[in-house]
Amino acid sequence: MLRRARFRSGWMFLEILLLVMAAAVARAQGTPEFTGLWKQDNDRCQPRRNGDVKLRIEHHGPELTVETSISHDTSSSRHAVQQYTTDGKVSASTGADGDVFYTSVVWKGSSLVFSIEEHEDGHILPSKETWSLSEGGATLEKVRDRPNSERQTFFFRRIPMTSSDGNSDSLRHGDK
Repeated sequence: MLRRARFRSGWMFLEILLLVMAAAVARAQGTPEFTGLWKQDNDRCQPRRNGDVKLRIEHHGPELTVETSISHDTSSSRHAVQQYTTDGKVSASTGADGDVFYTSVVWKGSSLVFSIEEHEDGHILPSKETWSLSEGGATLEKVRDRPNSERQTFFFRRIPMTSSDGNSDSLRHGDK
């Protein structure tokens, strides 16, 4: 009887130890942090892109703010700020091209999944976009899927958030 009690308590100890270790690993892995300044890597995008696209992302807990700056030459540039939460609530915003977007964002593993409904010229264009980090957090990959099986993949490289003089850069002031 004593032997059986020791055996049972040994198993309980191992089960508790495994649970504690699993919780520690999960906490250490956590969720990715997307905060940063990101520049689109046009050569890696599929299909290949042109122009200068930058994202300034602030990501704190469920709050996610994405500031987008797009320029194709020195005379034309567009700018937009979208605010999301990662709890699945729908947010409405206006994109850099003037279209209205209704978006919900949720976590799927270590990726963010955006369910998007774009309202453009009287048409509703649904899509899903999955964001993930790779290369040790140095690359943001955005994969956009549309119902017509069209898939676009965008790559962004993390760039420093401060200029050479130590001041914080703004997307509207020509980050390089």
